[in-house]
Parts: sequence; C-alpha cells; structure tokens
Amino acid sequence: MAQISDNDPIYELLDKWHDEDEYEKILQKVEEIPMEDRSNKLWFRKISALNNLKRYAEAREEVAKLSPRCTEPADLGKLFYMLGYIYDQSDCEFKAIECYRRRAEIDPTWDECDECVKDSMSYVENDLESAYKAFSKFFPDYAAKEQTAKEKKTIPEPAILPYISAMGSSFMSSNLGVKLPLDDPFFKCSEEDKPKVISFLTDRIHITDLASLQQDFGNKRLAPFTSGILHIIETGEEPPLDELNSKTRTHYEAAKLSLKKMKEFIPEAGLAAWDYSDMLAIARFMYSVDMLTNTEMMQTYLFANDECKRLFKSWEEFTHSLTMGAFYNTFVRETSYNIKAAARFAINVGVFCLQTYPWIDWLGSVED
Repeated sequence: MAQISDNDPIYELLDKWHDEDEYEKILQKVEEIPMEDRSNKLWFRKISALNNLKRYAEAREEVAKLSPRCTEPADLGKLFYMLGYIYDQSDCEFKAIECYRRRAEIDPTWDECDECVKDSMSYVENDLESAYKAFSKFFPDYAAKEQTAKEKKTIPEPAILPYISAMGSSFMSSNLGVKLPLDDPFFKCSEEDKPKVISFLTDRIHITDLASLQQDFGNKRLAPFTSGILHIIETGEEPPLDELNSKTRTHYEAAKLSLKKMKEFIPEAGLAAWDYSDMLAIARFMYSVDMLTNTEMMQTYLFANDECKRLFKSWEEFTHSLTMGAFYNTFVRETSYNIKAAARFAINVGVFCLQTYPWIDWLGSVED
C-alpha cells in the first residue's frame, strides 16, 4: 500500500471530527493505518489530536518519532511549532519560546513568532511571581527560626564537612540509595554498595580522580556565570542579542529574568553554596569507595571550607545561596525551563536547610 497522499479523502473525515471535537476518533482512524503508510501530514494530525486531548507526554513521544522524517523546512518548522505548543501547555514556557524562535529561523516568513513569544512570556511572568511569593514567605521564616535557635552545637573541623555538603549528599543519596551520614565525615561504603557508587561517578558524571573532580567543579560552577548576569542586570550592558541563535538567546533571557526577579534573595556571594555543596558531596562519595585518598579528601574539604568561610557569614547566607542555586540550576540548567518545578524543588532544599543548619554554629565561629 502506498503512503497516503496529502489530498486523500481521509482528511475530510478528520476535519469533520476535529470540528466536532471527536479527537479520539481521529486517533483511532490514524492507528488503523500502518506506520509505513502514514504521511507526515497524517502524523501531524495525530499529534494535534493528542494535544487537544491534553495528552502532552504522548504528543511529545510522537514528535520524537516524527522528527527524523521531517527534512523539508515546512515540516521541520511545523514540528517546532507543535513542540512549542506542547511545552507551553506543560509549564515549560521558555522551552516553548526557544521552539517558536527555531521555527522563525527555519521560516523567516512566519509572522506569528512575536505573538507566540509574547503569550509565553506572560505565563513566565506569572510563574516567576508565584515563585517569588513562595521565597518571600520562606526566607523570613528561616531567619526567625535561626534567631530563636538556642544552645547551638559546635562542630569542629573537619567534622563540619557533612554539613557543608549535606544538600548535595542528600540529593545524590536519594538517587543511589546510599546515605552519607551527618555524623561521619569520612564514611566508607559497604562492599555491596561500592559498584553502584563507582558506576554513578565514572559512568554517569564521568569523574574518576581528584583532577577530574576539580575539572568538573570548574566547568559546572554556577557562581561565575550568574555573577556575570547579575552584573548585566546592574549595569544594563546587554550583549548583542541579534547575534545569538534561538537556543542561546532563550537560555540567556531565562537566566537574566529569573535572577532579576529573585535578586533580593541572593547574597553577595551569589550561588556559590550550590557549587561547594555539590563538589563536596561528590568528593565524599569518591572517598567512600576509595577513589580519593585521605590527603586528597582533606585538601578538597579545606579548600571548600576556607572558601565558604570567606564568602558567607552564617548558615542563613549559605542557605539563601544554596536554595536560590537549587532554583536556578533546576530552572535554567537541569530541566526544560519549568519554573514551577524548580521553585518546588528549591523550597524543599530550603526546608532541608531549615531542618539542618539553625542549630549548628557557622564554620569556625567559635575559633573566630
């Protein structure tokens, strides 16, 4: 059987069902047709029906299947437009903006890009405002809890190591099922757990020794990049946006808008707490499976400890940095720009800090 042509009478029936909101019938009809006989046009109709049924995850799966077949600019542009719609409906508005701009790059005659971007930005602003309100409520609660904490516990170096790395350790532990305890800075994994920890370090995050840990820290640090964006916000010295492609421009705008909105919650040291917590968590896991020596572990810890004491004056400042680092990392770097999901995760990080830090003296506070 030949592939169904774009003029086939089937489209009259599909149009009728579309007008009558009979989207399930559209799906059933398309499924009756063998995969090899479906045209791109027919496949787009299936994706449209799934979108109208709000089955966005399935629609994205169909987009992924269709993507290799879209070689012509018209089909490729339509694919990005439909993907943008899916992202818009899935609370990933900046990802939708990237897709709309990608379509405009493919088809410069498409004149709806600005309107689509404008609509998506209105949802971005609403989501950022909701996140702002959540942080506005959380941080004063944290400050009040820290001020009322009595009989703070003094933990000497290097026993404070697990506290600096607590969030990163907890996050990685939830994925690995291996918990790094707060009362044992030099914890060693059981022989049973070692293989999965080593696999996580070497296969998933590609860290094998101290040099690769240092390189990973340098490459992934949030602090330098976000400090540059905050400087732009302060000075108004915009880079030449017209020279950026759709992906890099959208990434920059997402970073700038989120940092500008949340600026009052970010301490002077920026988001460095996230960097050091993450690095030390990885180091602790490496030490636990003998990928770092005692000397290498202590060198890494002392570097992070000294930097955190230099950058932050209290656990409250550290918490601000860590929580906002969690928000930024999840929103801009780790997901498809889902503001709601990033804010939920960041508040959970803040709550974790609230349960961990207010009763512990800041690094070296007694000696200082």
